[in-house]
Amino acid sequence: MSFLGINFEYTDAQEERIHAPELVNSAYVDINKITEEIFKPNKYLVYGPKGAGKSALASKLKSMSETRWDFFCEIDDLEEFEFNLLKKTSGVSGEKIGGSVTVWKLLLYIRILSLYQENSFLTDSGSIANALFDDLKKYGFLSSNSLIQIVQETSRKGLYSKFSSTLASLQGRLDKTSKSKVKDPAELVEAIELSLKELPKINSKHFLVIDGLDYLLRNGRNYAGYLADLIAAIRQVNNYFSQLSNESKIIILFRDEVLELVPDPNLTKRSTDNGISLDWYDKEGKPFESFLLKVIENRAHLAGFNKDIKYLWKEWFPEKVAGKESILFVLDSTRYLPRDLISFFRAMQSLGKEPPFNSQDIFSALNSYSEWFASELSDALVGLVEEDVRDSIEGILSEIGPRFDTATFKESLDEYGLDQEHAEKILHTLFNTSWIGNVWKKFDSPRYAWKHRRKKAVFSPRKTAVVHNGLLKALNLR
Repeated sequence: MSFLGINFEYTDAQEERIHAPELVNSAYVDINKITEEIFKPNKYLVYGPKGAGKSALASKLKSMSETRWDFFCEIDDLEEFEFNLLKKTSGVSGEKIGGSVTVWKLLLYIRILSLYQENSFLTDSGSIANALFDDLKKYGFLSSNSLIQIVQETSRKGLYSKFSSTLASLQGRLDKTSKSKVKDPAELVEAIELSLKELPKINSKHFLVIDGLDYLLRNGRNYAGYLADLIAAIRQVNNYFSQLSNESKIIILFRDEVLELVPDPNLTKRSTDNGISLDWYDKEGKPFESFLLKVIENRAHLAGFNKDIKYLWKEWFPEKVAGKESILFVLDSTRYLPRDLISFFRAMQSLGKEPPFNSQDIFSALNSYSEWFASELSDALVGLVEEDVRDSIEGILSEIGPRFDTATFKESLDEYGLDQEHAEKILHTLFNTSWIGNVWKKFDSPRYAWKHRRKKAVFSPRKTAVVHNGLLKALNLR
């Protein structure tokens, strides 16, 4: 039993699933019973900040499906998705009836049907299901195992004849000589829905989890409209499955900042009715009873420790650091997210010693952690601010200090030759990604506002801005 033996190596859930599946199987923290919530028919939109555990949920669902005969789950990572191909898929000259919602529905239905092929109970259940699979296989629609491959296949020149041939086949009037192009995939969507309606009762669950949409920002915001259509399509597809009492579902994972870019007037309603928020901040002021500290406790138990995190912390760390409770001192250097806390503990392990640790050990680890934290927050700005601004933020904050006002920030932007007209917009973005918070006095006591502590918090340019504690060392401010 060794502190150095606790697995804090990975902060990426996909790598954990591949290289350390025991972390997914036995150390996963089921925050607010999310693995129960996500099985409710109306819950399909999971959102939270970068590092909140969205991909970890996907990995957990995938792991659960591997041990249950009645649950099938696949994860599609859309990091490399070519959104521009949706226009080609949709019909002649990129024009179609119903917008890309219909195209998304077609792709999603085809992808779910590909999951059905893995279910031997369904494929053995009768000729109707097999006939549907045969029709779709015949024209190449079930040969792909991801949305990326499907959209690449369906965007190829001349493939629209496959639409018409498949449609005719499904309707029982296949004309092999037909070479006409389908201008609108809606007909095929309707035919697939009719075929799904005729299938025997499906008792198994089939989930498709869509991840990797953070990378939309790397390609510019012009594709945000496609995401609005994707959410609408998922809602329609999921609702259709519910009407059929078919427990098939598409789940989509969104980073908060990306979700806010989606031009959907009903987004608030969607988030409330269909969403699950990943919020790890301890609002009760009881950190040792929080889900966040459970992340460390579960990994410690996996390594052979059998005590609660409250007792382990007392054995590992001093009671106070710099006059503050050590647990709060450490947490204030994070965004109250699993990825941050795991990274801090990895930094502690890099010291190469076993506990108990002293205050200097914690400072040493935080110095290393701070460099990682700055890099992590810099990545969070990709696509939200111009690249020349992103490249200069660390230098600007290093020069103007840990606390500053909006006027000083504007002056610094001007000195760097950057657009000071958008200074307030940049500050709002820095606030939303936890680079900075607000501080002000009330009844002679300091009050703070941080996005990672309260999702509805909004930056005030009239109040003083304060740099996040986790960045101070990296920015030479401590």
